This record gives sequence, structure tokens and C-alpha cells, in this order.
Amino acid sequence: MPVPTTASLSSVPQATGSGSVDVTVVGSTNADVTATVPRLPGRGETLLGTSLVTSPGGKGANQALAASRAGATVRFIGAVGDDDAASTALSYLRSDGVDLSAVLTRQDAPTGTALIWVEDSAENSIVVIPGANGSLTAQDVDRVADDGGLEGVVVLQGEVPAETVARAAQRAPGRLVVNLAPVIDVPVHVLLKADPLIVNEHEGVEALRILGGEPSGSGETAVVGALLAAGVPSVVMTLGARGAIVGDPSGLRAVAAAHVKAVDTTGAGDAFVGAAAARLAHGAGLDAAVSYAARFAAGAVLSAGTQSSYPRRGASLPTLDEEGATC
Repeated sequence: MPVPTTASLSSVPQATGSGSVDVTVVGSTNADVTATVPRLPGRGETLLGTSLVTSPGGKGANQALAASRAGATVRFIGAVGDDDAASTALSYLRSDGVDLSAVLTRQDAPTGTALIWVEDSAENSIVVIPGANGSLTAQDVDRVADDGGLEGVVVLQGEVPAETVARAAQRAPGRLVVNLAPVIDVPVHVLLKADPLIVNEHEGVEALRILGGEPSGSGETAVVGALLAAGVPSVVMTLGARGAIVGDPSGLRAVAAAHVKAVDTTGAGDAFVGAAAARLAHGAGLDAAVSYAARFAAGAVLSAGTQSSYPRRGASLPTLDEEGATC
């Protein structure tokens, strides 16, 4: 596909465009700086960590790599700085064959950075500095869409500006997957086109607030039901080790999780989203796509790191437990 205007581009090595793709991801890419610590430090406390690693990350790039590793051909639309961190941020996408022809390089903003603390328990805390991700505009999306580059299943998240997400949703010609993470105030039409909207419980409540809806009861199923009642075509609520709830016009169903010993949960949610999008792009039904995504995400927590932990094509994945979330 033709690249966006060359005035916006610099010397980032570009993957060769491969024509039609299964999945297009519009989103963020970061250089992740990950420290492993026995526990999170308290206010004013100095704590000794055990390791420090710089690696590729960003929710958009994570989801693009996961979709690729799950078997889809993928295009990534995003922005990086004109700095050394850009090469790190894009390295896994490039080596996996993701189409990077629509990645922009900004002269006036650094590549996004995520500061990640991973505890011995495998739980994590993250601070994101958007950098160039915050410069991705609706006009950038328009240029790619006008060139036919916004195609297949389009995947969006919340680490780029809300107006950019809104334009990508508006211009998406086919199925749209929206992961409202982190939560940003997107226009209502974004959520009403999401098929599915993928959220955790907190994000689901915030999505419902944007839609002006109210749950008819308490708990996860009430939130999922209220999102559907507000007009969202389909909803997937992820519940961590308890699996997920899937909702669409045919009703609510529970999908179990895989029982694994997690080493590092960083990026597991993005692995889930990307894998689900890949399966949907290949014609799977929503339940089958979510079941596969749960297995893929479980495989991603078995080793340290974010993108480096994502299962490769053809890898054996954990099996799902018979019990999980209930509806």
C-alpha cells in the first residue's frame, strides 16, 4: 500500500507492504523498561530490584504481534520518535513480518515509554509516557484509509488520542474490535460499532458510563447485559484467572481460563485481544475466538517479558479448565 505523506516519515526501516491484510491495528508502540522487584515500594521507599530489561511494548504493538503470532497477516498503524528507542519498539513486529508501512516517525516527540514493575507474585504496575503515540492524528488515519490501508478486522485501544480512535472506528470498513484500555472518553459511536467490545470489569463500567446506561443489578454479568442493552453488538469481559464472559444478542456465556503458573502477566490482556482478532478475521465465531484467545494469553504468562513471551505460530497452548466464570 502507499505510505502516508513523506513529510511525516523519517528513517524508520519499513516492512514491505504485502497488499491485503487480515487485521489492521491502530495504536501505540513503546519501549518497555521492566524492573523485577520483590514487591512494590511504598511512598518514599528505596527498594532493590533483581533485573532491568528494555524491550518492545505498547498496547497496539502488543496486539498486532499477538494477531500475527496467532496466524493473521497484520498491518500496524502508529507513530514513533526519531530516536534509538524506535528500533527497539518495532523490532518484534518487524521480525514477525508485520506490515509497518503506515508507521510514522515524529521529529518533535520521543518514542513512547512504559515503566513496568513486576512483582515476585507475577502481578505488575505500569506507568506509560505516550510520547509520539499522542501525536497520531485523525488525519493520519484518513491518509492511510484513503490509500486502502485500513482493512480486515480493525483493532483499537486507548493509548492514542480519542479523536484518532474515533476516526479509525468511523473509517473501518468491516468488523471492529475495541479494547477500551486504558479507558478514554471515546464518542458513543465507537462503542456502538465494537463487535466485540473487550473490557475488564472496571473498563466495562466506564464504557457503560460513556453510553449513559445503568446495570440492572450488581456484578460482571449485569454490566455485560447493560452494555448489550445500550446497543453494543457484542461484549467480551475478561476476568483474569476466572476466564471471560461473552455476550451478544443470543445471550451470555462463560468461557473458562487455563490453569497455569504465571511468571509475568504483563501484556496478557493484549495477547488475548490480538489472538481473538486473528481468529475472528479467519472466520471463527465469537465463542471459539475467545476460547482460543484465553489459551493464547495463558501461554503468554508462562515466561517473563511482554512481546517476547507471546507464543509463536504453531506452538502448543495450555488447555482450558472445565470451570471458570459463571453467568
